[in-house]
Amino acid sequence: MIGYHSAVVIAEAHAKGFTGIDYKTAWKQYRKRAMDDDVHGLALYRKLGYIPSDQVDEAVSRTLECAYDDWAVSHLADAAGAHGEAHKLRERSRNYRNVFNRESTFMQPRLSDGSWAQPFDPRAVGHSKRWRDFTESNAWQATFLNQHDLYGYMDLFGGREVFAAKLEELFTTSSELPPDAPPDIDGLVGQYAHGNEPSHHVAYLFAYAGQAYKTQAMVRRLLVEQYHDARNGLSGNEDCGQMSAWFVLSALGLYAVDPVSGHYVVGSPLFDGATVEVGQGKTLRIEVSGNSDKNVYVQSLAWNGAPTTRSWLKHADLAAGGTLSFVMGPEPNKAFGASGKDLPPSFA
Repeated sequence: MIGYHSAVVIAEAHAKGFTGIDYKTAWKQYRKRAMDDDVHGLALYRKLGYIPSDQVDEAVSRTLECAYDDWAVSHLADAAGAHGEAHKLRERSRNYRNVFNRESTFMQPRLSDGSWAQPFDPRAVGHSKRWRDFTESNAWQATFLNQHDLYGYMDLFGGREVFAAKLEELFTTSSELPPDAPPDIDGLVGQYAHGNEPSHHVAYLFAYAGQAYKTQAMVRRLLVEQYHDARNGLSGNEDCGQMSAWFVLSALGLYAVDPVSGHYVVGSPLFDGATVEVGQGKTLRIEVSGNSDKNVYVQSLAWNGAPTTRSWLKHADLAAGGTLSFVMGPEPNKAFGASGKDLPPSFA
């Protein structure tokens, strides 16, 4: 919403092999935005490596979303053969580090002189009365707005286990909000806000920490608690259909944390089976055995009959058609997706 995320849509299309798009022309347009334009703090972003909160409103969120757009545009640069600029943009996509305070382990507003804005409260939306530091969110939600460099990001926390503990705290801390919190921060589980799109990938981040079973439990909980068949059946604002898109994908048992990567993370399928026409006469069949309200954990997974312990899937495989088979149970299989070779790719 506050970046230039049409670049993400086009980069995702390239990653998934869509034809009929002039990617070289797209790169020229997005190169101008990424490298030359001065809107919403982009010049400061390029100069300082972050957008300062004493100069631009919602600066923390803008910094984080521009970093992801850098990641997307780097793929368009590669598609156009501009590999040097692609490398520069990939490195710049790690600018999220410049608004991460290692001492507090939160994304925080930072001033032009490099200091952290004070006072800081992770539930607050701004450090001053002048404007908000975050877009429809606070530091709790913004701290997990990283979709493309999860393993580099975990290092800032002090490693995988510390990151997972912080993620667990997001879902279990008090849901109390300040009086000036925007209504968009809705559908709260702890400080996780399912009612607004910046949080939608977050439940799937446990899989990157080798704790796929926690992703499965939380995704199933959100599917059941945050949706119902009534006029107010969505917990938040249906921006461009995203609330429903999350439900449809998650109910199938997968979700794209980083759509530019062309990978999906495995969750907890809601239905006993589904058939998806994926184009060119090909069909993706999803079969789920042992599914129930209590059997939310993946016991085993197979693709076209071949067992896999990976907690992620390739778009190219799914788009070619085939059968994805889940076996579900009431207790977590903590070995599923836990080894290094089974973790979802990131920054790759």
